[in-house]
Amino acid sequence: MKSRIAHRLASFSGMASVLWLGILFADAHAATYPVDDSASQVLTPNLKMQWESVAPSQGIGNRVIGQLVVLVRLQLAPWRDRNARVFMTLPARAEGAITATWTTRGFLQSGSLRSGERALIYAGRIAADRLEDTLALTLTADGTRLERVERLEFRFSIEVDE
Repeated sequence: MKSRIAHRLASFSGMASVLWLGILFADAHAATYPVDDSASQVLTPNLKMQWESVAPSQGIGNRVIGQLVVLVRLQLAPWRDRNARVFMTLPARAEGAITATWTTRGFLQSGSLRSGERALIYAGRIAADRLEDTLALTLTADGTRLERVERLEFRFSIEVDE
């Protein structure tokens, strides 16, 4: 069994989020748009996942854990002076679920999500062209399902009240 599995969070990506039918009907007065986060910066680029248990065995203690810090810079100029909700998404993965838990230092909300989910990270009036915060992320996954260096792409979207 491998003692370490190397993973790299290569980028946060501002690609369009998938809209689920339930989300479309949840708030008929909100429009959803992708958010440009291309100015974001991973401050710890070579994430090393380590076994959570010193002696993992069959089905027990198979979680791997890693930590990284990301400076998130969200370009929100098109929605300035409007009420909105900003979400972070981690797309679903064939290799199995990854859980991300984070704390923040400023405007964004701390929280957690699993791959395939989205989490609210900001709600309120957009007061500036750019929203910036530092996220201290902890990632956990089933180490038996991870076999190679992988790329995680968090995405951001905004729901704006019409």
